[in-house]
Amino acid sequence: MSRLPGRPRAVFDCNVLIQAVAFGSGPAAACLQIVERGQAELLISKATLGELRRVLAYREVLEINSELTPVRIASFVERLTFRATLIRRVRHTFDYPRDPDDEPYIDLAIAANADYLVSRDKDLLSLMTSHSPVCRRFRQMARPLRVVDPPTFISIIGT
Repeated sequence: MSRLPGRPRAVFDCNVLIQAVAFGSGPAAACLQIVERGQAELLISKATLGELRRVLAYREVLEINSELTPVRIASFVERLTFRATLIRRVRHTFDYPRDPDDEPYIDLAIAANADYLVSRDKDLLSLMTSHSPVCRRFRQMARPLRVVDPPTFISIIGT
């Protein structure tokens, strides 16, 4: 898998992307701006993009912000697919019983040798600090991948 020189690779989970489109001035949007400035490479897969499209159609998500119109969502997804690097072949490599819905993001990050998995999800963030056998195995498999929240990603990359 070829890397763009000098740019860290990142996977943003679905909630970070939803926050980016819903709240244009928040930390998640600032993470996306880092990608758009060319300071980091954003990685997506068919599975992660599919989940984003599904979740962006949920009524409760659309009610987060009245500006989440079909046109704005379509424009956001188009912008995302233009800016991101699509990783076509992502094998399932990591079982995460605590939250199987997080597995596509973990698998993508591992398959693409990502530097960061950006999330606010406590289950994903716990992969870095928990002492459970699953979390220890993750850290061994995924090194040097770090799971961080948006403000931490901004402080590391955005400076």
